[in-house]
Amino acid sequence: MKIAVDIDGVLADQVGAALKVIENEYGHKYCKNDINRAHWTFEGRELWSEIGRLLADPEYTLGLPLIEGSQRGIKQLTGHEVFVVTARRQNAEGATKQWLNVHFPCLKDYYRARTGTKHKIPSDILVDDLDLNIVEFVKSHPERRGILFMHPWSINGTDIADYSAQVYYCPEWESVIGAIKDIDRAG
Repeated sequence: MKIAVDIDGVLADQVGAALKVIENEYGHKYCKNDINRAHWTFEGRELWSEIGRLLADPEYTLGLPLIEGSQRGIKQLTGHEVFVVTARRQNAEGATKQWLNVHFPCLKDYYRARTGTKHKIPSDILVDDLDLNIVEFVKSHPERRGILFMHPWSINGTDIADYSAQVYYCPEWESVIGAIKDIDRAG
């Protein structure tokens, strides 16, 4: 099976890292549970704009922490064609590829796609933390499966419930591996 894996929120903890910078730069302390939607704002600033600004700094990008269990999870997917798909801007690509090479050297293929266009990626499964990407992906073909890596910001009012036969909701990497095994057995 071909498995596309998002970086931010699935492999890298960009929200946790950004919240630390927001606290240092703006003096506002938030936790991940405060981020309850994709377009969350603080003090008139949108979090995703802040993240885009931060990712343009190679030092910040190279220092992003891992999502717990992500390295072990990726290693358990040997036997499948696993690759990265991200909506990160092109100005972050060099540092992103360096970060991947350090933490996930087995992930060689890299696709950049804007949010909402990941359905164009040639894959059987998409692992992503944003419901919009999962819905567009599974809606594009009835045989495709989406794994929504759950965070407080993952559900944003899409019609994801209409695709329940194609979507798995996973709060951590252990359940992602279980979902992929279920998909593999059913296939």
